[in-house]
Amino acid sequence: MERRAYFRSTGMYVPDKVVTNDDLSKLMTTSDEWIHQRSGIRERRYAEPGVRSSDLAKNAVENLLSRGEVRPDEIDCIIFASLSPDIHFPGSGVFLQEKLGWSDRHIPCYDIRQQCSGFIYGVQMAQAFIETGMYENVLLVGAEVHSNALEYNDRGRAVTVLFGDGAACAVISKSPDPRSMIMKTQVHADGKGALDGVHLILFDISKKPIVYYDPSDENQNVVLFPEMPNPKNLFTNAVRRMAEVSLSTLEQLGLKASDVDWVLPHQANKRINDMAAQFMGIPEEKVLFNIHKYGNTTAATIPLLLDEYTVNGTIKRGDLMLMVGFGSGFTWGAALARY
Repeated sequence: MERRAYFRSTGMYVPDKVVTNDDLSKLMTTSDEWIHQRSGIRERRYAEPGVRSSDLAKNAVENLLSRGEVRPDEIDCIIFASLSPDIHFPGSGVFLQEKLGWSDRHIPCYDIRQQCSGFIYGVQMAQAFIETGMYENVLLVGAEVHSNALEYNDRGRAVTVLFGDGAACAVISKSPDPRSMIMKTQVHADGKGALDGVHLILFDISKKPIVYYDPSDENQNVVLFPEMPNPKNLFTNAVRRMAEVSLSTLEQLGLKASDVDWVLPHQANKRINDMAAQFMGIPEEKVLFNIHKYGNTTAATIPLLLDEYTVNGTIKRGDLMLMVGFGSGFTWGAALARY
């Protein structure tokens, strides 16, 4: 019998600290109306000082395990998606493994850096691992601590107002039921957009030494913070690529947009998602969102949606889900699955 992968269980964690648009307006020239109108965001969560992405990930995994659908000793692979790793290297996967108390088991840890498309890329990896029989139960995590790397002034405003901290995860396993499976994944990249979208230079291996900047020189210290030099191009590409890859994925399986029960888009900007859904002919009520509560948590946005809307009973077993994301790089992709 053909092996098919499916989403076996999910979990999530967001920090307790809520930062509203009004809070940010005290630090830079902005307002709740300005931010919400352009992005759909009302608030976001910030981690406390000293907290790393692997700490948020650990809490999300513990949330998943607490539901009793997966035993810790069943997990035989970790994929960790993040653009805000604990340190430059090694990757955050090994830190998560140790914090979960699994280091003695020596299970492999993969770290992937596809930013806002990280979870989709990870789904494709996990699907391949499961369906080839390489692993039995893959833990896929998206976790981000953005708040410690943002610039809280007018120069950094366009980026800072968008991002929040959070983590979510899924265990992807061999499906016991043909009505529940990952049906198709498709991912892409266009390196011409690498420095055109949101990016953070910070570590430039061509420099000797790798990090030396005069903090009093704005032309040098700009590389310490995320930049978004061409937001209009980023917006346009996101709408086009998310719609293209979604329709292409459906077409390859002989399905139409009307067959989809729920769309789980990356939560970067509600206007982007609304326009992409409109282009695809998918009604607004099928497009799930929580950006108003959490902002853009990059690799964590789609699994946050998946967990939140399965826990509240919106997404049910057998529902056809379309997950789609676009991120810096440029990278983008879609995953179609029956939950």
